[in-house]
Formats: sequence, C-alpha cells, structure tokens
Amino acid sequence: MTTMQAPVRQRTAGPGPRPRILLMLVLIAAAMPVRIASSVPGIKSVSVLDVLLGVVAMTLFADSAFKPLDIGYRKLFVLLCIPAFICGMSMLWTQDRDATLRATIVYVEGIVAYLFVVRELRGVPPGRAMTYVKRYSYLLIVPAVFLLLRVPGFGPQEAGLPLDSDRYLSYYTRLSHPVLGPSNNLATVLAFFVPLLLYWGHARHDRRFTLAGCVALVAVACTFSRGVMLGLLTAAVLGGLGSLVRRRRVGSRISGKIVAGIASVAVAVVLLYQLNPDTHESSAGRFSLTNVFIRSQFAVEAVERIAARPFLGYGGGTAPDDIWELARVHNTYLQQMVYFGVLLGACVSLALIGTAVFFFSRWRTSQMARVVGFTLIAQLFAFAVESSFEGTVLRVLFYLSIGLATAVVRADERRQAETHQPEAIGPPVRGTLPRRWVHRRTQP
Repeated sequence: MTTMQAPVRQRTAGPGPRPRILLMLVLIAAAMPVRIASSVPGIKSVSVLDVLLGVVAMTLFADSAFKPLDIGYRKLFVLLCIPAFICGMSMLWTQDRDATLRATIVYVEGIVAYLFVVRELRGVPPGRAMTYVKRYSYLLIVPAVFLLLRVPGFGPQEAGLPLDSDRYLSYYTRLSHPVLGPSNNLATVLAFFVPLLLYWGHARHDRRFTLAGCVALVAVACTFSRGVMLGLLTAAVLGGLGSLVRRRRVGSRISGKIVAGIASVAVAVVLLYQLNPDTHESSAGRFSLTNVFIRSQFAVEAVERIAARPFLGYGGGTAPDDIWELARVHNTYLQQMVYFGVLLGACVSLALIGTAVFFFSRWRTSQMARVVGFTLIAQLFAFAVESSFEGTVLRVLFYLSIGLATAVVRADERRQAETHQPEAIGPPVRGTLPRRWVHRRTQP
C-alpha cells in the first residue's frame, strides 16, 4: 500500500526592498547641488537640487489629494514650520522684499525635503534607513576629496571668486566642498551623521557603519572647523557622562573604539598637514585669534542694529541698512534677532532648540532618538559660532538631515514595539537579573 506524499512547497525568496530611485537622486543632488542657472529674477540662482525638490513638491501635492501627508511627528513638524512662518510673515516689514522672499522659499524647500524623506522611508526597517544615511555621508565626502586632489571638474564653483584670492586658496588648505563651500559648511553637514553612524555600527556590531562613521569623523577633523569639532566634542562628553551615570562603568569595547577613533583622526590630520603643501603653509592661521576677534566685532555691530529695531527686526535674509557683513554674523541665535526682532527671533531659536528637546523626550521608546538629540546638540553648538544655518543650501540640508533622522527613529520605535522589549547594548548591569529570567518570573 502506497501512501500519497504531500507536495513539498519550494521556498522562494520574497521580493527585495523597493528601490527608491527618486530618493537617491535627491540625495545625490543634495550632496552635489550644482547650479544650472545663475540669473533667475527674484531667486538669483537655481541648482539641480532646486529642480528635484520642485518635482518632489508636485508628487507630495498629488499624494495629498488621496491621503493626508505623512508629517512624521506632529510636534517636530510644527517646530520646523515656525521659522518658515515667521520668515514669511516678515515680508510685511522687511527692508528687502527680494531677500526675504528668497529666504522664505529656502525654508519651504527645506520643509519639502523633510516631508519627502519621511514619506520615502516610511515603513522601512531601521537598518535600511541607516543605509541611506551611510550612502549620503559618502556622497558628501567624495567631491571634497576630489577637490583636494585637484581632480578636473571639482574645483571651487563659487561664482565670481578670483583664482588668486585667499578664499579660493582656502578651499585647498583643508577639506572643503566644491559646491557647498569652504570647510565649515562641509563640516556642519557631515557632523550630523557622525554620531548616528558610529552608534549604529556599535549597537548592531556592523563594521560597515562603524567604518562610515569613522570616515565621516576623519573628514570633519580634516576640515579644521573648530566650532563643529567643539560641538561634536561637547555632545560626546554629554552623551558619555549620561551613559556613565546610567551604567556606572565604561565598557572595554567602547574604550577601544574611542582610542581607535582618536588615533585615526590624529593620523589623518598629520598626513594632510605633511602631504598637502597648502595646508602646511596656512595652518598657523587656524590657531590665531584674529578670526575670533573679527566675529566678536560682528556680534557687537549686530547688537547695535538689534537695539535700533528691537521689535520686528529688518526682515528674513536681509542685510541691515545694506551692511552685508551683518547678513551673517556667525551666530544663528543673534542673527534671528537681527532678522525678526528680539521676541520673534527668540521664537525661531527656541524652535531650533526644541528639535533636540523633542528627540530627547522619546529616548524611552528608541535609543536612536537619544542619539539624534545629542547630534542636534552638536549642531546647535556650531550654530552659536558659525553662520551655517543662514546658508541657503545648508538650511535645506539641515531639514533633509532631520528627515533622515526622523525616519530612522520611527523605524527603530516600530521595531522595538514589535519585539516588546527595550534595546540593550552590552552586558547587563551588575546586580540585575538577566532579561530572560525577568520575563519568566513575570509570566502569569
């Protein structure tokens, strides 16, 4: 008697992750926002990133006809919209309507970039979202390295810049970006991703992300941007102290990685100093206090202009009384008061600070939210000593970076909600029961 055997079902691999081609195009354009027009009335210049964000805005508008827009976290979205709303409102009293209109458009582009990234990465696993962070960090570094190596086509693309000027030569003395601008600009954008990559590589034991974080950290160090490096150091110290208070010890694995990171930074800086003649000749200027004195003078003049118009300021993006040096006083918080007056300027500054507070408020649901909070602390510190947030492209990239961070945190929260357990990194603290024992003893 023979028995019938049930047919064996052959396992087939499920469909892979959906390729997000438009997202990659936007990230490539954000890493290399080449200008395609330089004399557009009312806007001055248009880059390939502007064009793509225009296309993205149309797709978002089309989606809104069928379903509500995914704004990520409602409170965070409101915080991001406050500066745009105040800037647009300043059109009523601005000294320069064209400049304020351009500043408002930049804010709108930033919000579009945030919404697009949140929409594209909705529902993806956290590792997948971090992969886009890793790719974007490499996309930012490659053009900077090509610039330093003097590869044709990757020279400074700043309009009207004389080839023999000090600003042009500064591009080659330290790691800079051909389109984003001198070293401080590149350092500010890259610094956003250093903590995210290093933490993710450490938490997931993934050397690819650890390597990407180390490369980004080395790149920031090679920019010689003092404000950004101090911001990262401040965030690292605060994060380390917080971890030490909670765990009451420092793991040997973390200590080893810290030593390796410091050694990598030191070796990279020494090699850049020794192998690049331009760096060797002009490095002494980075240690002088001349630049600090000049920026302090800008701050003094800015305070005088604020005192002249303390209630409404001069309008978003304007140069008070055509003094162009005061359009960027190298202090974002003081700059907002120049633009919008004391009260509204403080509202913009508090909205920026509120982004970090928001992510810290979610640390119980996601450890990545806590990391993003410390990342924003580094950014806020850099904003206090630089004018990065006032840059047109840099402001859009800041919003785009927050969109990437939001996608990672949401994916991590969803993963932890599905597993019903908090994320634990490293061995359990002495004096506590292993998690599996706690689980068994709490079962009914």
